[in-house]
Amino acid sequence: MSFTKKQLLPGETVVALVHQHPVVLLKPILLVVLVAIVCGFLSYYASPWFLLILLAPLAYLFGKVVARNAKEYVVTDHRVVKQEGVFSKSSFDASLDKINNVFHEQSMLGRVFKFGTVGLETASEQGTTVFDFIPDPVRFKNNVVRQRETYRRSYASQNTNAHQDVPRILDELASLRDRNIISSEEFESKKKSLLDKI
Repeated sequence: MSFTKKQLLPGETVVALVHQHPVVLLKPILLVVLVAIVCGFLSYYASPWFLLILLAPLAYLFGKVVARNAKEYVVTDHRVVKQEGVFSKSSFDASLDKINNVFHEQSMLGRVFKFGTVGLETASEQGTTVFDFIPDPVRFKNNVVRQRETYRRSYASQNTNAHQDVPRILDELASLRDRNIISSEEFESKKKSLLDKI
């Protein structure tokens, strides 16, 4: 099962969804080619039954393709998700407001074939989470940073608006108290709860 709309939070949208770079399939593909050459040679000089040996590396390649498709790295406007597993699923979510630092690494081979590693340093017990064999890691990193900054600006704006509303609400509560609609105790209680939110 891939990342679906059912896994989204209310009001959340997917910004990017990527799988590992196809380079992760290079070893099993080379293994299939090598075994095919050997089996072809043996079946030509001995018996065609040697071609059945090719089934094992083909099954191995198929398993790697399925595992690659099941491993998903998702960036939304609320969080970053790492989901993997074919039969049993596991996932890691990092809320955008908990991400302190985002970094990427690329080897020489990674720069040639455009893959690399992206890491997230979070303010949680997990510490650093690594997303390996990311296609175009700079773009993935920039998506995370852009969404984090947008999320933080939105959160700061909401807090500013809430702070600006406190004096107006206090004036309204004082007016209700003065007209004996609420008691002085209720006024003090509501005033305290409002001031605690600032």
